[in-house]
Amino acid sequence: MTASEAPLKRSRYTLQARQEDGVYLQNTFTGSGGLYPSRALELLRRSQPDLSDPLAALLLKDGHLVPNDIDEIARATRHQMSAFFRDDVLHLILFSTEQCNFRCTYCYEKFKHGSMRPEVREGVKRLVSQRGPGLKLLSISWFGGEPLYAHEVVQELSEHFTAVSQEHGFKYMAHATTNGYYLTPELAPALIENGLRDFQITLDGPAAVHDRTRMLQGGGPTFDTIWANLLFLKDSNLDFTCTLRINFSPDNYDDAPAFISTLGETFGYDPRFKLHAHPVGRWGGEQDEQLNVYGMDDGFDRALPLYEHAKSCGLGMLHANLNPFGSVCYAARGNSFAIRTSGQVVKCTVALDDERNHVGQLHADGTLLLDREKLLPWVQDNALIDTTCQSCAIRPSCHGAACPLDKMNTGEQPCPDVKRNFKKFLPLTLAPVEGFQELEVLA
Repeated sequence: MTASEAPLKRSRYTLQARQEDGVYLQNTFTGSGGLYPSRALELLRRSQPDLSDPLAALLLKDGHLVPNDIDEIARATRHQMSAFFRDDVLHLILFSTEQCNFRCTYCYEKFKHGSMRPEVREGVKRLVSQRGPGLKLLSISWFGGEPLYAHEVVQELSEHFTAVSQEHGFKYMAHATTNGYYLTPELAPALIENGLRDFQITLDGPAAVHDRTRMLQGGGPTFDTIWANLLFLKDSNLDFTCTLRINFSPDNYDDAPAFISTLGETFGYDPRFKLHAHPVGRWGGEQDEQLNVYGMDDGFDRALPLYEHAKSCGLGMLHANLNPFGSVCYAARGNSFAIRTSGQVVKCTVALDDERNHVGQLHADGTLLLDREKLLPWVQDNALIDTTCQSCAIRPSCHGAACPLDKMNTGEQPCPDVKRNFKKFLPLTLAPVEGFQELEVLA
């Protein structure tokens, strides 16, 4: 039997959203997708589509068609195991400081600790140096507090990571969740030169709106300083990416569309900038009871019109959610650890005071001493054992690990929000496949 005669089947991991001009397909295992001609659905129903038809061949290439004898669940399980526990990848979330120059109304942090201690910085360096010869990827996420409040720590360790990656030839990439206040024309180029090239910066609306929720410690506006720093980045030729995040609530939602228009006028059609809209939640802060928030489902439903508007304004959006591992929480990975300024090792950056989250300690000699009993609930209670997750069409995207903390708190397996909204989400993120017009014609 030739390859063109072999029985095929539609992949269990192909999602679809029909449109008048075609059908959006996304395969959560391969990450391939786009807008295909409508006749793709007929080809997906055939057990032996004619692979001389370019559209059928494309569906096979993109993973929407798979050989009939492939056990896709077993393949996804192997994929999950290899990614979650591979030892040639190391992801470290580093708290350069647990202090912050802002006092945001919805913040959950307690600001009990200062900058990363010298012995902890030494431990991080030695850990990376010891792991360096066996690494293919070192991924660093800077967190806080405000990580650039202690930019000297960021610079010191970034220089070390760059040097070790050059010595051993592994890929080094770094991200910072920053309020943007210190991402100045003086500091930004130096950070980018040392490998910190991806930023998330929050703006909750125009100045009058933003400055009500994201004010300086002790009071005072922050919008104008952040905006000036963003304009510098936009006007530069620096190699970076920046996610502009809007935290929305009933208090600022009505202002969001006009503000997104402003963002589009300023940063639209620059591929370095993307938008992320997220509903404000009660995340454990002292002001939780005073916050005006949407219900969970309602909040994420309200994000979709904002994304639709952003697309019309030339702003890209975060679209990895349905890609392989795109909705997996970092805390569920066996090769991801957050290191606080004291050297305490945690899995989750939200539940910092939760004893279940205190899984180990980093020592000055680079030893990462972990409590296996505390670690296991974070990394194993997912699609590796949950049969409902195993059969789900978006399993390769979240692997039952969208939020281990929710599972530990409720006993129920949480699904990523995109699962409920994927039919609306796909048209926002996917483009017509190459040669769409030609593929419309029957072979």
